[in-house]
Amino acid sequence: MKGLKLAFIMIGMVFLTGCWDYKEIQDRGYVLGIAIDKVPPLPKGFEPESEYLSERELEKMPLQQEKPTYAYTIQIPIVAHAKNQPVGAGGGGADKEGSWDLTIEGYSAMEANRQFSTRINYPPFYEHMQVIVISEIVAKEGVGKVLDFFLRDHEMRRRTRVFVTPGSAKKILDVEPRIDDYPATYLAQLPLNADKTSRILHKTDLGEMSQSIHGGIDFVLPRIIATKDEIKNAGSAVFKGDKMVGWLGELDTVYTKWIRDGVLGGVIVVPMPGKEKGVATLEIFKAKTKTRPKVEGGQIKMDIQVKATFSFAEETGDYGENILDENLIEALEKEAEKYLKENMEDTIRYVQKEFGADIFHFRLVLEQYDPKTWEEIGDQWEDIFPQIEPVITVEARIPQIGTTK
Repeated sequence: MKGLKLAFIMIGMVFLTGCWDYKEIQDRGYVLGIAIDKVPPLPKGFEPESEYLSERELEKMPLQQEKPTYAYTIQIPIVAHAKNQPVGAGGGGADKEGSWDLTIEGYSAMEANRQFSTRINYPPFYEHMQVIVISEIVAKEGVGKVLDFFLRDHEMRRRTRVFVTPGSAKKILDVEPRIDDYPATYLAQLPLNADKTSRILHKTDLGEMSQSIHGGIDFVLPRIIATKDEIKNAGSAVFKGDKMVGWLGELDTVYTKWIRDGVLGGVIVVPMPGKEKGVATLEIFKAKTKTRPKVEGGQIKMDIQVKATFSFAEETGDYGENILDENLIEALEKEAEKYLKENMEDTIRYVQKEFGADIFHFRLVLEQYDPKTWEEIGDQWEDIFPQIEPVITVEARIPQIGTTK
């Protein structure tokens, strides 16, 4: 018995001591982001395509099956060229490219991933990947098949953020940020501002998207557009199943977050009561939405109750009202309630009519709170959802008015 214990101890010393599977950091190709476009990919930057013909030849590869359908672009940092160098690291590379973007045309993401090894002397490493950017054309054909590799591979992080862009996904990775080294890290941090504005979707990761697809749940992903040195994250792409069916504007995205109890912060702007001109900007302090189903005479309704607390942030226009007046505060609360109720109703009707996609997750509410009704009508939900009537009540409070003189 003692001999057996000694044998286990000796084996443990071999396998549990030290980093037996370590790999030097300089021997890894850390992928920060990946862009997925339709073939052919656009050349890097905004220069004429003819300047990149030689590079485009490198992007092609003979396939074992099918024809090239997608262009996969990975972004690998060149740390030595980073603008933000540690103290004492010397110089930096303000005049040099901070990352290496490689593109491969292919039909399979896995095959393309392996073919990157023909152009880079160490294999791509995805455990630190920040973002996946998908072009609108690819999204409308279905994201399930193009992201299957990323959902299966053990290196992929389920928290990787996914974005959709109306144009070329590759051009998002071409952006040269003014105050950051890499477009991928710059883009990954934008959703963190969701507590400042509700125009940003913050729940956008690969894992949640996968759950929606496999659960047959409609969903939204954030919309991004870019200039040469700036990316804007506002608005959303609407998905029915795994296929994109259209865009939601920035304001409709705001009201969608209110409906889905997803508001972290931001502002709403309402008319100043009793004035022809002038508006009041109310900062969102707290927001809570509760949705429950109501089934009456065969008609399914959604009872949506919103409770919100605001602070009076700014008055613009005909200045001079006594903001300490309780009647004025009460009138502003009524304006906020009316504003939210009307716009939430309009957004629901628009999505029902235009897309027929249950991005508000009314189906999940019905399944949870009235499973009997769901069992009866579940297979007809696609026809029933556009007829759902929202019953919205909003309770707004403005206890904070700021400091005034």
